[in-house]
Amino acid sequence: MEVSWFDKAEHSSGAIGARLSSDAAAVRALVGDALGLLVQNIAAAVGGLVIAFEASWQLALIVLALAPLIALNGYVQFKVLKGFSANAKKLYEEASQVANDAVGSIRTVASFCAEKKVMELYREKCEGPIKTGVWRGIISGISYGVSSFVLYAVYASSFYAGARLVEDGKSTFSDVFRVLFALSMAATGISQSGSLVPDSANSKSAAASVFAILDRKSQIDPSDESGLTLEEIEGEIEFNHVSFKYPTRPGVQIFSDLCLTIQSGKTVALVGESGSGKSTVISLLQRFYDPDSGHITLDGKEIQRMKVKWLRQQMSLVSQEPIVFNDTIRANIAYGKGGDATEAEIIAAAELANAHNFTSCLQEGYDTIVGERGIQLSGGQKQRVAIARAIVKNPKILLLDEATSALDAESEKVVQDALDLVMVDRTTIVVAHRLSTIKGADLIAVVKNGVIVEKGNHEALLNKGGDYASLVALHTTTSTS
Repeated sequence: MEVSWFDKAEHSSGAIGARLSSDAAAVRALVGDALGLLVQNIAAAVGGLVIAFEASWQLALIVLALAPLIALNGYVQFKVLKGFSANAKKLYEEASQVANDAVGSIRTVASFCAEKKVMELYREKCEGPIKTGVWRGIISGISYGVSSFVLYAVYASSFYAGARLVEDGKSTFSDVFRVLFALSMAATGISQSGSLVPDSANSKSAAASVFAILDRKSQIDPSDESGLTLEEIEGEIEFNHVSFKYPTRPGVQIFSDLCLTIQSGKTVALVGESGSGKSTVISLLQRFYDPDSGHITLDGKEIQRMKVKWLRQQMSLVSQEPIVFNDTIRANIAYGKGGDATEAEIIAAAELANAHNFTSCLQEGYDTIVGERGIQLSGGQKQRVAIARAIVKNPKILLLDEATSALDAESEKVVQDALDLVMVDRTTIVVAHRLSTIKGADLIAVVKNGVIVEKGNHEALLNKGGDYASLVALHTTTSTS
């Protein structure tokens, strides 16, 4: 199974970000001042050659016959430095990843007093680039020394050839010096262009890395405009003998034969142990991944035949980890409707999600910047903003993955009441560990060992005395303790 773009991005977002940042800087280094210097040197080289041939074409040809020695030396230098550049780039990316993670999670690092550990880890990651840099410096120095030797050898040969031409009367003393000075100007231009070899090697490698990411084709492309769309949807969903393994963990079977039917307008709760695959159901439904076998249908149509962007527009997701963007609260809520939500829709959604009261108490209200990763808000506040973002979209299918997990008991009750109102006439899939929040679900499905082992409402499953009853008993005991 081909790894999707989402899977690659999800598991390497920090590495990709660090790589793009360093690669973009390397490309800018080449196309900035270096490009101007390169054009200047080329113009100097061409002008010098024209003057030299006009003064004494015989001597100019003799000197140019020695030019391949300089070119060969420059080529060897380029190939050697290119190899070092590729190795150093990979090592620097690893070190940048450590720094990126540490800065992005500075509160966690500080709370565990792990600053020294992070510094040591970063220092270890930098040892490789340092060693590579030393060897690169040695090779560069030797290459420059060889280049200088070849250049001055060409000078010596040129003076000797010029002296013989003057002796034979085929050239004059002034013409010899005109040729030598003109070719010296050309050689200087070529030599200075050679100093750009490290930058060009770095930039070529960086540009290749950037374009490799941009040109990568995904099996699930959300920008693909082809695919089936429905004028109206009822919201009936069916998982038919679905088997699935994560591409990054091919040895772990998540689903082996998952069968589940979700009727239109009904609420289905998925329960089970951690790691049983409850959240994976939502990922498959939104086509972040495709199943290895079996199929998933919406109103009887396979979702793999549908336009990905349209399919996701029919759903709203409130994930287990509340995600907000470094923007205003208003913009974060409006994001659920593509940024086109009206002020009245934003406020109404915030009121339903119990986010209006705390937002109104802020000094800047809905214009409050939440900060990077919502650092200016508490966990519960971020969750309520995320719920409001899902509500403002007014979706036909609502996906709640531990939507109230970050709320206190009072806020949870208020938000749960609001969600109960929002879920009316909507197909809703709820993933929950707090079993008290799913007692009113139309259908409760217990996921275990990659299949649905039990289905029914709360009372029926309790009376059955199976896996669900065990989970409720364990939850009750834990809550009492």
